[in-house]
Amino acid sequence: MNTKHIYSIFLLILGEALVIFSFLHFGQNLETNIISLNIIISSIIYGLLFVDTIMPWIDLKDKSQKSIGSIGLLGFFTFFYMLFALCTMVYCNSLNPIPFTSQLIIQGALLFFLFLGFLLTFNSSENVREVYMEESNNRERIDEMKKATKAVQLKLDQLKDIPNDVISNINSLQANLRFLSPCNSQDAILLENKFIDEMKTAYNCIFDIPFNFEKMNEIIQNCERTFQERKQAISN
Repeated sequence: MNTKHIYSIFLLILGEALVIFSFLHFGQNLETNIISLNIIISSIIYGLLFVDTIMPWIDLKDKSQKSIGSIGLLGFFTFFYMLFALCTMVYCNSLNPIPFTSQLIIQGALLFFLFLGFLLTFNSSENVREVYMEESNNRERIDEMKKATKAVQLKLDQLKDIPNDVISNINSLQANLRFLSPCNSQDAILLENKFIDEMKTAYNCIFDIPFNFEKMNEIIQNCERTFQERKQAISN
């Protein structure tokens, strides 16, 4: 726990103490249960204003940045809850005093509004995270395709007397993979996995003795056809 965090907690406790003391001192003409209700509501509002200092909503270490996708929704519900809760306290205790029970019902309804906002915010965050994870998985499969092709390309470069058409085909395939976009359809996933398996087979063929150039070229051509089919896949 760093100095900034300790200082923030100290200010939070000091501010809460001031809130409680102010209501006890200036609200002596109010009923005890109304004072208690106002202290609780004021503490909630104060906590909402201060909580981001203690527990930041945005986590910069989270690659999905799910909190950013829901920060607007959180701010909307938080702002309007604080606004209506403060207006209710002022109106019900100063401008037009009403019984404790009525105030309790109103503040309870506003709290329900706030908790509903939290629920919607968390759901929104999870949706953002799920989309990020799906996109990451889609990109990872394409990266695996590139890595498998690169491994074959590098291994062939180390060998001698490799036909030019084999080298040309693998180089062309590696270059074309740069333009492949992620796709979440089931057909795309199957074709990507098929491509990776075919390229691994090509890598294993390099160690055959004697080296079978025709078989290698045939596998690379199969990979090219699989790649072309994958290019035509459309996201759901």
